[in-house]
Amino acid sequence: MRFLITGAHGDIARSISRIIKENYKNSTIEGTDIDSDGPGEYYYKKIHKVACSTSKKYYHQIKKLLKKHNIIIPTTENEIKFFSKNRKKFKTKIILINSKFIIDTFSSKIKTFKYLKKNRFGVPNFCIKLNDLKKFEKPFFIKLDTGHGNKNYDFINSSKKFKNLNKLNKKKWIAQEFLNDNYKEYTCAIVKLKNFKNVIILNRKLDKGYTYYAEIVHNMYLKNLLLELADKIDLNGSINVQLKINNKRYAIFEINPRLSSTVMMRHKMGFKDCVWWINYNLKKQIPKFRLMPKKAKMIKFFDEKFV
Repeated sequence: MRFLITGAHGDIARSISRIIKENYKNSTIEGTDIDSDGPGEYYYKKIHKVACSTSKKYYHQIKKLLKKHNIIIPTTENEIKFFSKNRKKFKTKIILINSKFIIDTFSSKIKTFKYLKKNRFGVPNFCIKLNDLKKFEKPFFIKLDTGHGNKNYDFINSSKKFKNLNKLNKKKWIAQEFLNDNYKEYTCAIVKLKNFKNVIILNRKLDKGYTYYAEIVHNMYLKNLLLELADKIDLNGSINVQLKINNKRYAIFEINPRLSSTVMMRHKMGFKDCVWWINYNLKKQIPKFRLMPKKAKMIKFFDEKFV
């Protein structure tokens, strides 16, 4: 089996590479990236340098590479959109992405907010385009409408900071309710493959946008809510839901329509959505339901190794 993972130097791609090495011993794993050198170069047999996925050159490069690979796993937002748009051109290959509806809807925070609100799921009190906000009234978050990973955001808590926003291209940014420290933040993975569906809920701690600590949380109310969402969107794959909750309400503020950066953490905890998704596409294998450990805490850190 020959795997091709895009965005090879990224945190998600490197985690997926490690999972594949562990579970598919005789496989070949190669990567693609816009940079040939980077932290991922020791994770793959080879990294192919490619153009940006929005360029015409990218299509021809990927088309050539796919002649030698069976499964492609896109990990960056733009490449996921590219393969979603061009899926029919690669119909003989296994591409680990969600449906076009899921990708189109949840790649935008505005579309995510509107869909969830329309279907009566808990959301922030507001999520609007930044250029629709004419004056500062109370603190709020700004984020890029597209893009994930707890980066490209800021907390606006004064009129002075609000005025400085005029330097931005406001059409690309959104303003979202600020959910303060009274809320606990959770990152939740949902997997649904035919009649199998499961959820893992993790309380996490972040540093510079990266999850360095995660702990399993058992909350039947949230679990049933997330399984309801999986049915509603006709999920056949894996997504990541980020939400905050206090004793009065919960609010889903972002959904990643792909495998997320905690994929290795939850894999080690027994929630092996990456492997389940691959096996379902390879041989229509339906995972067996398993309960999550009652308690599990994990920390992620960098290590040094000789090469």
